[in-house]
Amino acid sequence: MGRFDAPGKRGPARAGVPDRSGTEGTGIRVPLKALVDGTIVTAPDLSGGEWNELALRHRNGTPVTMCCCGAPGHLRVSQNGVRHFYHAASSACGYAEESAEHLALKEQIYRACRAEGWEVSVEYPAPDRSWVADVYAAGDGREVVFEIQISAIPPEELEERETRYRDGGIESYWLLDRFLGRSRDFTRWYDTWIHEGDERPGKAVPYLDPSLLETGPENHIFVPKGIRSIGLDAKNRTLFSTNNPAIPPAVWAREVLNGNYRRYLDETSRDLHRKRRLRNMAAPALVRFRDFYRQIVRDRTFRNKAESLSRSSGIGTIPAGGRERRDARTTILSEIEWLENEYRSFLDGRYGLFTWKESPGTGGVRPFFRLESEQKVQKLQKCVRMLDRWEESFDRALTGQDPELSGGPAKKPRGSR
Repeated sequence: MGRFDAPGKRGPARAGVPDRSGTEGTGIRVPLKALVDGTIVTAPDLSGGEWNELALRHRNGTPVTMCCCGAPGHLRVSQNGVRHFYHAASSACGYAEESAEHLALKEQIYRACRAEGWEVSVEYPAPDRSWVADVYAAGDGREVVFEIQISAIPPEELEERETRYRDGGIESYWLLDRFLGRSRDFTRWYDTWIHEGDERPGKAVPYLDPSLLETGPENHIFVPKGIRSIGLDAKNRTLFSTNNPAIPPAVWAREVLNGNYRRYLDETSRDLHRKRRLRNMAAPALVRFRDFYRQIVRDRTFRNKAESLSRSSGIGTIPAGGRERRDARTTILSEIEWLENEYRSFLDGRYGLFTWKESPGTGGVRPFFRLESEQKVQKLQKCVRMLDRWEESFDRALTGQDPELSGGPAKKPRGSR
């Protein structure tokens, strides 16, 4: 970007000629509109000839008054050709510094809104001047503001400023520079939202692919707080979202005005809310399912318990009327073998509950639960209930608490295959 003339060091820049004499970053606001002869003049609305004519009138004594503070101002053209106004040396405007990138982006969005036929204004103040929007547009029964935020903004301040617009019934959109570098400031909002209702705070849910609830920074802000934003690369004057690394500001502004960007945010939010609800539904069953994996497959707890008990105290035989006696130990171990096969069948991709894929960072494959619908969760819960019943029956059999099963094997619970 070009460097701006430092106000007070020289007179007004010659219209149509980029001024490179001073330094940008003076702490003085550089607006796109000013008051001339009692009329608000917006620089991007003027043709080259009209701008040159205004510059001549100003040099001949026609005053320019800054709308933001009422101070005297001048005309100037930035290095990249953006016509704008700037404060005279004696001004002490309290508004924040505005960079060349900010100015250029503001002009692009303003022009895009005008091209769509919306009523649009730059540096648009609230009636009580509690806020001044970079670009304000009205049309189709909506009021929309665009805020270009190049300097860092604390999450709390962003939320507070957004609330002012929301309370006024205005739809706001924030262009946040260096979004990815600052995203950690906002991910705590999203992380807190994800884990609302967790029975095991801070612990991962087993068998869930963590990428299911991963999303981009614009959703980190919108989903928990309802703040609409997009990433900004101010240096290159492009925007980016989760799925698009380089969006021209004018193209995105049109998507905002026609409602497409709002629909994208709303649809993504609904999908993430659905996945979080399913996650919370499935979490207790998945934790229990992992416990059974350890008992049935990894540690062979049930098999070891049965073999240990048979060695230490011996397991008798099952009375079977006139039939031949059967060895209870053999029957229990056969039952456990059935259970191991049953558990593995639940994990099989053909059963429909889990899919096997590479685990991030491990290089191996592992099962991940298909977090797709309530029906999937209910099917998982049914499997866990079956395993719970089997475990209860097994324990009663080994401890002699069930008269029917005492000294004998656990029965396959209802619902088993």
